[in-house]
Amino acid sequence: MKTQNEINKSQREVDCYTADSEPFLEWNAKLNEKTGEREVVAIELSDGSKVDRDSIKAALKRTTGTADVAIGEKILNKVARGMTGKRRDLRMTDASTLLAALRPKDETEAMLAGQFIALQDSGMKCLREANLPNQDFYDAERLFLLANKLLNTANQTMQTVLKYRSGGQQTVQVVHVHNEGQAIVAQNLSHGTPREGAREKTVN
Repeated sequence: MKTQNEINKSQREVDCYTADSEPFLEWNAKLNEKTGEREVVAIELSDGSKVDRDSIKAALKRTTGTADVAIGEKILNKVARGMTGKRRDLRMTDASTLLAALRPKDETEAMLAGQFIALQDSGMKCLREANLPNQDFYDAERLFLLANKLLNTANQTMQTVLKYRSGGQQTVQVVHVHNEGQAIVAQNLSHGTPREGAREKTVN
């Protein structure tokens, strides 16, 4: 059993982490007995801080790249629909948490990051299903192949996110391999005039 000092130390560590991190949105739902579906009844902040219009807009901006509540909620809904959890409120909270961690700068980046999150989530579900102890070999093989496709697509999507974030800038490297087997790397040759020695090697 923990001593009071250990409990106080753990609480200080939690408080320190909470102070350094920015809160994300948590979606709480309640079962509607008439429809049989869970409906969102409240939105809270993960650190328990006060919920008002400004705090919601700030958290939504960090999550979806936009402070427009209507657009931000649509983005979260679309991302949450692509995730594997059964409960909508938990999918919305997961989407809010993971998107906020990726810090999208605008709506387009949020949609691309959302695709990455949904693909990653589906790929990991396939891996989990494939590793079940009672899983048939051929079904496991099929799930591993599907997971591979999903995770590869997720990685490609993340590359698109990074390319969009950097404005599409790319670094081109030209490698010259000489007879001795040594490689010399020259970057961005198009931005300058080649040196005299380089011209002579090119001619030769």
